[in-house]
Amino acid sequence: MQQIYTSKYNEFKLDEESFFRAFPKRAANAHKGSTGKILLISGSYGMAGAACLNILGARALGAPYINVMLPKDIYPVAASRFMEPVFYPYTEENYKSVLPHLAANCSAAAYGSGAVNNLNKLDILRLLLWTCKAPVVLDAEALNILSANMHLLDKASDAMPPIIITPHLGEFMQFTGKSKQQVMEDPAGAAAECAEKYGFITVLKGPETIVASPDERIYVNCSGNQGLAQAGSGDVLTGMITAMLSFMDDPFESACMGVFAHGMAADELCTHHAYQTMPLEEITQAMDRLFKKHGF
Repeated sequence: MQQIYTSKYNEFKLDEESFFRAFPKRAANAHKGSTGKILLISGSYGMAGAACLNILGARALGAPYINVMLPKDIYPVAASRFMEPVFYPYTEENYKSVLPHLAANCSAAAYGSGAVNNLNKLDILRLLLWTCKAPVVLDAEALNILSANMHLLDKASDAMPPIIITPHLGEFMQFTGKSKQQVMEDPAGAAAECAEKYGFITVLKGPETIVASPDERIYVNCSGNQGLAQAGSGDVLTGMITAMLSFMDDPFESACMGVFAHGMAADELCTHHAYQTMPLEEITQAMDRLFKKHGF
């Protein structure tokens, strides 16, 4: 079970058995739209892998309908790797017509992974936050954009979607203005303070990833291992959290489940691989073995 830093908060706990008890089994009469559609907006020139890793994470949890909006120049890379998603390649000329319809008709969305080189990244974030009603995961570059453009949140609060942010330590420091020492002295408290201040579910990534909600729920994760300390691991996590948001009603519990699954899959992978060379691309096979083990 988890190490808990403080008893001030309402603590949420998970282990392998409780994870699979909580995970909704696919009904015998299910169809591809039974849990809605998720929307992944990711990648940029030179960072096509981020879009692929988002998809990989979503597929690892069995998301049945994945829409992927990505720059046209990286579409061939992602489409040659994955056959299941529906791709929406966009350009500077058409993104304003492509995004609003997708955002308004999804059950969960994610943005930011690998978006560093996108010319229209600020406007894409604006459109997403102002047209999406479903929970939105903001990762990587989306956090950097938001930290410098907090006016995007000035729109009436009841019109904003639930927001989940997924910073690593450096991104968290930039977003909150806290020093490394301040965060490391009490990471759970720092994550909880951020969640309360901004109204975001905060996923502070690290060796023990912390999930904090604005209503003082908190979760400290103990699954996972040092094999996840590699580039792309966070992109996989973003895909997994987004998938969980389409399966469950509670965004906080969905984030916790996504974080736990990410670590649990890494633990399963390292029964077959070294920590040093753990292959992220096999995370779907690891989750497949675990789902099979638990009767899914």
